[in-house]
Amino acid sequence: METFSQLVKEEAIRNAVSRCGQCDKAELSAIIHMAGSIHLTGRERLSLSITTESAGIARRIVKLIKSCSKLESEIQVEQNEKLGRLHRYKIIIPSQNGVIELLDELGMMTRERYLESGIAPHLVKDQCCRASFLRGAFLAGGSISDPQKKNYHLELFTHNEEFANGLVYLMSLVHLKAKVSRRKAYFVVYLKESEANARFLSLIQAHSAVIKLEEVRVIKGLRGEVNRRVNCETANLEKTLSAAWEQVEAINQLITRVGLGILPSSLRRTAELRLEYPEATLKELGEYHRPPISKSAVNHRLRLIRQYVKNFTEEAGI
Repeated sequence: METFSQLVKEEAIRNAVSRCGQCDKAELSAIIHMAGSIHLTGRERLSLSITTESAGIARRIVKLIKSCSKLESEIQVEQNEKLGRLHRYKIIIPSQNGVIELLDELGMMTRERYLESGIAPHLVKDQCCRASFLRGAFLAGGSISDPQKKNYHLELFTHNEEFANGLVYLMSLVHLKAKVSRRKAYFVVYLKESEANARFLSLIQAHSAVIKLEEVRVIKGLRGEVNRRVNCETANLEKTLSAAWEQVEAINQLITRVGLGILPSSLRRTAELRLEYPEATLKELGEYHRPPISKSAVNHRLRLIRQYVKNFTEEAGI
């Protein structure tokens, strides 16, 4: 069964749109940063490999390579022994003319031919390219928790601290407040709130996932509101029953010691009704009177009855 993360990635791939000439380069650059390796095969000769466990993402990477260059590439399929039947796909760009030029265009090499670990500003100048870069980062090293089972949590994993900080800054440019934490060998860039998760998914074109996220958020909100109301009503009921029990106890004390005859007729009638309906609310007790009286009137009478009990107890020295 596919995870929520896998469903999001598949949708992002299906809906991916390049709105300008730099979008594909931005996405490919992010993927190489997250899941790629650069190999030195000779003087000024480099090859690339990118690893993924998704066939769909592997096809997407090959498509991006063709869009961004004329370089030859191939896919190797390996069985992942740790994960049983699952396969690992390795996209290889062998050493050939144009590899260094491609890395240059992707902002991954300096003029001195050193590898660049940060995000090249020229790749993410426009909003569409920023979204493409974030899509590539998520496809290659991202995950999102299933909102039905856990809290809202989206993560991007990278081995490079500078790149992680670059992702945080890039997200701030699209109004997302991300944070970084260290987890073993990884730097994890994460978003926690449902609104932030939904905005990220919308940016990478995973619109069905956004709808799913919103549905779950609304259902959780309604469930929380129902629970709050039930808890409030339960607390009120417990409070009402506790007060009624104290009233019944007071009336029974009065009956045991002197009887209800010492009470005025109005109070005596309220006391009798409280004994007859010990679980009734003040409003219900008022409706049992003939003629009916208000809730505040019932409450006032019961306070007077308790005062009678208190005065009698104090006079008797009990």
